[in-house]
Amino acid sequence: MNLSVHSHSVKGLLKGMLNSWRLFVVTLVAFAVVLGAGSYAYGHKSVATNTYSATSKVLLTPNNKKTLDGGSLQLYLNTEKAMIGSESFANYVSKQVTEKEKFSKSEVTNYQIESENGTSILNITATANSAQKAKQISNFVLEVVANASSEQLQGGNATVVETAETAKVLGGQSNRKLYVVAGLMAVILSFMVLFIRAYFDNRIYDFEIVKIAFPTAVFYEPADENEFKKNIARIFKGIKQNGNTVKTDITIFDGFSKIMGLLNVEGTTNVYSNQKLAIPEGMTQMSLDSLYEQHDANLNVIDATEKVAMGLSETQILVFNENDCTKKQVLKVLQELKQISNLKLVVIGLK
Repeated sequence: MNLSVHSHSVKGLLKGMLNSWRLFVVTLVAFAVVLGAGSYAYGHKSVATNTYSATSKVLLTPNNKKTLDGGSLQLYLNTEKAMIGSESFANYVSKQVTEKEKFSKSEVTNYQIESENGTSILNITATANSAQKAKQISNFVLEVVANASSEQLQGGNATVVETAETAKVLGGQSNRKLYVVAGLMAVILSFMVLFIRAYFDNRIYDFEIVKIAFPTAVFYEPADENEFKKNIARIFKGIKQNGNTVKTDITIFDGFSKIMGLLNVEGTTNVYSNQKLAIPEGMTQMSLDSLYEQHDANLNVIDATEKVAMGLSETQILVFNENDCTKKQVLKVLQELKQISNLKLVVIGLK
């Protein structure tokens, strides 16, 4: 695996997203407010452009002096439907509009005639840009039909069955659906922001990434301070048993002063740090700038909490905090380690 600032494991991405839950909450609230406000504005705007329909009903009966069979009755009803729905009758209706009406002569012609199956009832459905106007137009046309001349009704009669009392929206947008869609979009966008944040996050949330970056290293992952001390003791014991007289560097990337207090080393030790520290007896503190000057010591303890700084000893012990380790740190260490021949590398990942 070639480590980069965008290297991730699935586990690391999920932990990174979980670690940024506050960002998710903030973005979710922000998107919900913005999209909710937009849905509210759009919903109210669409109400103004909705089309409404209202329906009234009229019963047509032929001249009771004539006896009509089923076919003749149907022919009569079809003819009346065609006549009342014709353009000439619509013009006749528009001429009946007076100044007291709350609609214009052109608006009153926005109606359709439909017959109810198996009956002599015609439905008069009017459309308008308001529910009230749609009902008024439908009832006005109903009144004109009911008062139509005998000639217009072919000698028959028109009886009001039902006036238009309610109206319905044609093609209107449900505000509830708008809010649901806005809510889903807010959640999706918040997850996208969270994913992008985790993807570009420099921190390493899965320590397996570090293990892959240093495939030849010996790894320790102590669960607590006591186990850390045991690991350090084991490492130095192994160095002594192998007769290794080569100098050793311990580079600490987080919690330097705390980890310094856990070290129990023998021999001369140089501590390279710019922090003000209470140094135990047997240790000598020096500035980081003097790291590459000639100093005799069995062990060099290097403070890399502010910037990555490493010695050149053949035995390198790297101490990372598993929760604060960054890819930039690891990439810099990889570059520094290329300068060391016969490298013996130990990595400690603190919980």
